[in-house]
Amino acid sequence: MVIEHASDSAANTSRSDTTIVLSSTPTPATPRPESVSTMPHTSESAGAIADSVPHPPAQSDLDALSAELIIPVPGVKASELRDTFHEPRGGGTRIHEALDILAPRGTPVLSASAGRVLKLHNSKDGGLMVYAADASDHFVLLYAHLDHYADGLQDGLPLRQGQVIGYVGTTGNAPPNTPHLHFAIAHPTDVKLWWTGEAIDPRPLLQRSAAAK
Repeated sequence: MVIEHASDSAANTSRSDTTIVLSSTPTPATPRPESVSTMPHTSESAGAIADSVPHPPAQSDLDALSAELIIPVPGVKASELRDTFHEPRGGGTRIHEALDILAPRGTPVLSASAGRVLKLHNSKDGGLMVYAADASDHFVLLYAHLDHYADGLQDGLPLRQGQVIGYVGTTGNAPPNTPHLHFAIAHPTDVKLWWTGEAIDPRPLLQRSAAAK
């Protein structure tokens, strides 16, 4: 799940391109910031996802992930999440495969689940990003376009659900007037390959989790 194309984020509720490269597991769209994309690109350094062979997660793993998730931006309700997963990006050459959550610049970004930081990454398209493993070590959660990281955040740091990991911004290719969090989930063959994986739509998982609480 690499963020490589910077035209896929929330821009003016329109677009920007933060690309997350992944193969995908269906779901629909949100304000079109254009910055991250999600289909197999090739470079780990660029933050792109490069799993050419789909690796669908078991339904039991998805159920467990949904149960542990919270919306990573405080104050946002599940009903306010817009479906941006299937929105076209890159001039229609790919789909977004991520959830854009609009919020004022500087709003805290929370770890959506317990787990650990896999990689703090900075790319032209995704800007400041956090790649994190969930508690099961089966999924990679990506947070992009951050304004800055939380103090003390570093690779390998254990994370608590709800822990502040950064702040909403417009780094990378996000529209400067549309601060938002680009949130994506991938299912790689191994979380050590944090830039790879099959894209999973976060919105239904977050909505299911909120409904169960």
